[in-house]
Amino acid sequence: MSGAKQPVRRIALFGKSCELWPVAALLAHELPDNIALVLVEDAVPVEPAAVTIRLDDPLLARLGVGAEELQKTNSAIFTLGCELRDWQHGDSRFFLAGSGTLPAVDDIAIHQIMLRAAELYDQRERLPYLYQPFRLPARALAAGKFAFQSPDPRSPLNMLRPTVQIDRAEYAAMCKQRVDRTQAKIVEARPQAVNMCTDSGTIRRISLDNGAVVDADFFIDLSGDLSRLTNDILNSDWTSIAGRLPFDRLVSASKAGPWCGDDNHVVARAIEGGLLISAPLRESNSVQLLYWSGLLTSEEAQALVGREGQESRLDPGYCGRPWNGNLVRLGSASACLGPFLSADMTMLHQQAVILADLLPTRTGMAVEARAFNRRQLTVVEQIRDFILLPFALNGRSDGPWSGFASQPMPDSLARKIDQFRSRGRFVAFEGEIFDEQSWIDLMIGFGVVPRRVDPMARSLDMTTMPRRLKNLTSAFDRALAALPLNRDVPARPGFEPFT
Repeated sequence: MSGAKQPVRRIALFGKSCELWPVAALLAHELPDNIALVLVEDAVPVEPAAVTIRLDDPLLARLGVGAEELQKTNSAIFTLGCELRDWQHGDSRFFLAGSGTLPAVDDIAIHQIMLRAAELYDQRERLPYLYQPFRLPARALAAGKFAFQSPDPRSPLNMLRPTVQIDRAEYAAMCKQRVDRTQAKIVEARPQAVNMCTDSGTIRRISLDNGAVVDADFFIDLSGDLSRLTNDILNSDWTSIAGRLPFDRLVSASKAGPWCGDDNHVVARAIEGGLLISAPLRESNSVQLLYWSGLLTSEEAQALVGREGQESRLDPGYCGRPWNGNLVRLGSASACLGPFLSADMTMLHQQAVILADLLPTRTGMAVEARAFNRRQLTVVEQIRDFILLPFALNGRSDGPWSGFASQPMPDSLARKIDQFRSRGRFVAFEGEIFDEQSWIDLMIGFGVVPRRVDPMARSLDMTTMPRRLKNLTSAFDRALAALPLNRDVPARPGFEPFT
């Protein structure tokens, strides 16, 4: 606590439904009953889109939302990851699945052993091929199969990290239902003017475009509208990644009707001028196109997505200090990382959990603000690095893809790649959002072959390795063969999670 005198008794949140309600649901669940919430929802419809959320997402865990509740929605589909199509060349396919750590052999990582084997035959470039049989979650995804994670740490299925694909508007509505109306006042409006305290620089009250006034001790901006009215430091605090992710337009559309394709997972397909993301849902298909207006016209983009597509501008980047005074910015008010791998929703969930950890508090929250800014910046940089990794390593020769490799990477990402390329090690820090195994899989799959083998791997008796590794891959093969197809996941309540 900061030691200020007055406790926070009233918190006001402002934003569009897709960002407002997940945060409101968490705060309503976590905060004591004596703190009132004022929820000011911008009623303007948001662009149609699907979001992908891991079932072990910390916000879902805090709310107690599990597979059974998600299954009752009209749109949810469970899967194991995302397919990156045509990122290396015209017909490449890479299946990116969340994964627990691979079992080690004599405390030596599998990829180090396979690198040693490839080196013995002077075929280091074959590392991705040799390593592939050990990527059980990715193999299950590629085969169109599915299972929920096994709680048994000895089971190969413990490696699975299932996700849910769900319509963004329906997910917001589900979160809204979890907000206790007796604790929260809900208003449909947008902020119009801000009344500031001249001595402290904090917000006193907000005037809305419906004539109402909102008084609160603490304000949360989820859309950016409130921040723009305060003339704060948003612009000077903005770190742009437009040069590293040079897409400046987004077109979103939803096509009604049951999904009839072969793939139940998200497909992110690299095309000349952009990235086409298709996410099948139970009763529709969400399509989003990230593109560079220097290579594709708006008309060409609409032709790829559909004439019903809604277009918006993109300015990829983030602010480093979103909490100032008694105003904190979350979601699109604080950053734009885009829809690839549902980066923006992942970021919002992480920010909400960090904020909930710091509330309730008192007015004059300098200590809490510093803690939030530090922790959320770590989150944003982790998500930024992970989504930039395949762009930086892509093998295409057309624009704008061919220019990604020449762009300077963030120091933290360059360090991760250099460390792995040098000695096959990935240094994970506390609170990593993405599994260490996912980083390793992605780097190997996109052609990063370590120059040096782990010295411990050189001490192994490689004549015994084929038998020992065969035992492991056989266990994976049996687990994979026993999995049901994804399309056999029951479509309605009464479903029984299978492992």
